[in-house]
Amino acid sequence: MRKIISREDRDKKNKRNQIIVGIFLIGIMIFGTLGYAFSGNSEDKKEVLRYKGIDFIKDDSEYWRFNIQGVDFITKYNPEEVEDVDADMSLFINDYKNKPLYFISEFQEPIFELGGNLNQFVLRINEACLDEENCLGNLPIKNCSIDNVVVFEEVLNESGKIYQEDNCIFISADWNEQVRYSDAFLFEILGV
Repeated sequence: MRKIISREDRDKKNKRNQIIVGIFLIGIMIFGTLGYAFSGNSEDKKEVLRYKGIDFIKDDSEYWRFNIQGVDFITKYNPEEVEDVDADMSLFINDYKNKPLYFISEFQEPIFELGGNLNQFVLRINEACLDEENCLGNLPIKNCSIDNVVVFEEVLNESGKIYQEDNCIFISADWNEQVRYSDAFLFEILGV
């Protein structure tokens, strides 16, 4: 059996409980704010580089993000980090718009780097070969005079370079430099 409680006692108990809950909620808000302040926020960890009028922003993801004419791009390197890359080519982003783009590479990372950025411009992206002799698998054979092809070549004990033969771009670099060279190629076709 429950005790009979007067209205006055019940109101006091409710008021006391409301004060306790209020103090508890205020404490959570204060400690949450202090915790956020002492942990730092990602705004402080952003690195910003202004290059040719374009803001390149690097945050905790370790990738550079930038926007050109309303289109977002993400690269591992910024233009200053690839200024030493020798690029001899005359193709630009409009040469790839709404056309298939083919990659030839033993390594997937540079394909992901370029494909992720160029996918929004090209009709489709596929792997391919330039000749039947060196083709592994059931990949299509492409022709540099007709098709847009990016070929990644590994060079050892040589300085890397990017060069063009018809519609083919050859990115020649040591395997651990191919992403850096693919970013240099992207900046080149974007006119950065």
